[in-house]
Amino acid sequence: MSTSQQEQIAQIKHTIDSLEAQRSQWGDALVDTSLQALHKQLAELESQPASHPQQRKLATILYADVVASTNLSQHLEPDEVLDIMDHALKRLAEPGEAHGGHVTRFQGDGFKAVFGLPLAHENDPEQAVRAGLEILEVAQEIAQEWQKQLGIPNFQVRVGINTGMVAAGGETEAEDTVMGRAVNLAARLESAAPPGGLLISHHTYRHVFNVESQDPIQAKGFDRPVEVYLIRSAKPRAFHVLTRGVEGVETRMVGRRTELDFLQDALLTAIES
Repeated sequence: MSTSQQEQIAQIKHTIDSLEAQRSQWGDALVDTSLQALHKQLAELESQPASHPQQRKLATILYADVVASTNLSQHLEPDEVLDIMDHALKRLAEPGEAHGGHVTRFQGDGFKAVFGLPLAHENDPEQAVRAGLEILEVAQEIAQEWQKQLGIPNFQVRVGINTGMVAAGGETEAEDTVMGRAVNLAARLESAAPPGGLLISHHTYRHVFNVESQDPIQAKGFDRPVEVYLIRSAKPRAFHVLTRGVEGVETRMVGRRTELDFLQDALLTAIES
């Protein structure tokens, strides 16, 4: 299945979810008629032979890992550790999925999530950071529960995020295969993050606010120290500033005075009404 087909499938599923949410407003008859055609199109796309050619795409990678998970064996039996860790990782992964990410692999006491594959969005780095912050909030909830119910103290998670070009696709893990230096750096950032902290690279930095610069880290496989930032909190509005043209350069609107006047009048009318 090509990347274009994967994007079509993702878009159709999104449209189906949107239509289902409008049943009370549009009525069952209209929604069911629209869904019938969409489900048929979706079935045709999903029935096509699966092939996953490699491609290079911009993506944001999130790694999350439980700190000192081996200490659990001091309090619980192996099968109990497996059960509670499995449950905890599923809860920790939910913010990633909720913000448009895709968990491609659970790895022992952590997981990797990708934002921007197979369907890319302009604010994928922003959503990854928001997901990372929520993961840390969920970890605090789990820590309180484990302390109270199991007597296990100091449950903490660390998160690392990086944005860059990745090689996606292949045969071993199909569409979940994501490789490249950007992926490796995300993993290094997670390892370097403080317990209960979220560390991002300079590549992701420009998409967020409320950060604290940290000393550069020496990441394995990278010749020079890597600039990193500790995320403190998310601001209530979008992380990125909307601009036109070249990022950071604001230009006057040329040759659109009539259209601009119309938009300004419409805005004033809406405010006054």
